[in-house]
Amino acid sequence: MNADTPSAFSQPDDLRSGDQSFSSTESVQASVATLVSAGLPLESGLRALSEEAPSSSLRLALRRMSDELASGQSPEQVLSRSQWGLPNYLSGLVRAGVQSGKLGEFLEQFLLSVRRRRQASASFWRMMAYPLFLTPLVILIATAVLAFIVPQFQSIFSDFGVALPGMTQLLINLSHPFIVKSLLFGIPLFVLIMIAIVVSGPYIPGHATRLRWFQYLPVLGTPSRMRGLSEFCSLLGLLVTGQIPLPEALAMTASALHDANLSQGARRLAARVEQGESLEAASLGLPQISAELKSLFRWEPRGAAFGDILMRAGEVYSARAQVQAGASLIILQPLIFLGLGLFIGFIVLALFMPLVKLLNELS
Repeated sequence: MNADTPSAFSQPDDLRSGDQSFSSTESVQASVATLVSAGLPLESGLRALSEEAPSSSLRLALRRMSDELASGQSPEQVLSRSQWGLPNYLSGLVRAGVQSGKLGEFLEQFLLSVRRRRQASASFWRMMAYPLFLTPLVILIATAVLAFIVPQFQSIFSDFGVALPGMTQLLINLSHPFIVKSLLFGIPLFVLIMIAIVVSGPYIPGHATRLRWFQYLPVLGTPSRMRGLSEFCSLLGLLVTGQIPLPEALAMTASALHDANLSQGARRLAARVEQGESLEAASLGLPQISAELKSLFRWEPRGAAFGDILMRAGEVYSARAQVQAGASLIILQPLIFLGLGLFIGFIVLALFMPLVKLLNELS
């Protein structure tokens, strides 16, 4: 199964500190015992899942489990070892597949949802890489102009005593050594800050809130929001189709989501539904739950059909995530080039306006 990068096996950012759902060996054992009694090839499913695992440790664990099961060891022996650390969502998925008699279909749908998330993540980071690469490049070009070209023109203007327009004076002020040095130090600092935000952001308290506000941005945030909605609908839909009780399905989905905002919302939904509220009523007042999900929750009374609706919605949101990422890139490219063109035009006008005046006076 995607950093990028993520998969549904990855622990969400605010659940990485030993959450019980990721050490539920007993529930995994019970699922496997049921699976084996149904005569289904667990080792094949685990092998397929290992190919999509995001982390090397989980990939190795799944492969070793598959190999040991294929060698003839009983599932109870294999899963009695606590070091496997399988996520709780996998246990629920296996149980749902056995209960519905559609384990193969469920595993296939799960892998498809993981691949869709990979594709959406790749599209999102391709979109983000463009401005993240060009911004420091533009700053570097501006610094070079201010450091090497503007001082030479300033010397010419001073020698001839040319009266400088405000635009030219502003450019000369920007070429002050202090500002140039600040820019030179600012470029690597900017790059380091961006790397630090990407790498350590999920571990800083308040990540869910920051992500939610980022997703409000119309150009940059929409692809990320669609990607999270796709994963939420796909994972929850599988468990609902398998007739896993809704509070339990929401809790398991929360443990597998990469979107910290939706993961937080799913846990709160699970608590409210457990108290007897309908899914639609439970979503009211939760900022983590978007209008798109609230409209889908109206179909909850349809039972297993609700799971089908969620999975179809997951496919739609995945396609929208990729389309939105492409559209955002189309919007960002001309904006960045427009900004670069305005900056170059400002420099040309600021430097050549006094020269034209000087040539007119000399002639």
